[in-house]
Amino acid sequence: MRRGFTLIELLVVIAIIAILAAILFPVFARAREKARQTSCLSNVKQLTLAATMYAQDYDDKLPFGHSFGVWWYTAIEPYANSDQLLICPSRQTIKPTGYGWNYIGCGYQPGATWSPPRTGPIYEGCNRSIYKSPGPAGTILLADNWTGGSSSQRRWLYRTNRDARHNEGDNYGFVDGHSKWLKPSAVLDSDMWDAD
Repeated sequence: MRRGFTLIELLVVIAIIAILAAILFPVFARAREKARQTSCLSNVKQLTLAATMYAQDYDDKLPFGHSFGVWWYTAIEPYANSDQLLICPSRQTIKPTGYGWNYIGCGYQPGATWSPPRTGPIYEGCNRSIYKSPGPAGTILLADNWTGGSSSQRRWLYRTNRDARHNEGDNYGFVDGHSKWLKPSAVLDSDMWDAD
């Protein structure tokens, strides 16, 4: 005589599967986000290297974040070779880019009528040699951008308004070309954002 599962046995099996799923799904979600974080870090690294290659062709001067209608990502496009680098895997709907340029460190072209007057050596071409403290290796160039605000704000990178989109942190590229993941509390030092 064949004996099937009783209702109690079936409910016990379903409960065990549900418990295992509840335990494993967050682990899978963290692993998936870690993979996205790694892919994003690769994008940041390649964009940062594209900016340094741009600087090598322009007397060691980085592009402005915005200069006479040209955004930073358009200026470095010939060195990046792919629009896909501008898309963060965790924020694929963000347009035009998932990354922002350091507004304080190398913002607008000077003398533009739509921006406040800006003076000093950093507005004469964003020469990498002006980053004195803590130096090019400690000055942020670009990173995961803030997804709030206007479309213009989403092209910029600010010290505040950090998304912490990758496991409670963001990926940052530095003026010397290296990149790494940091928590928001690690980038509060104003020296990491400007040339002084």
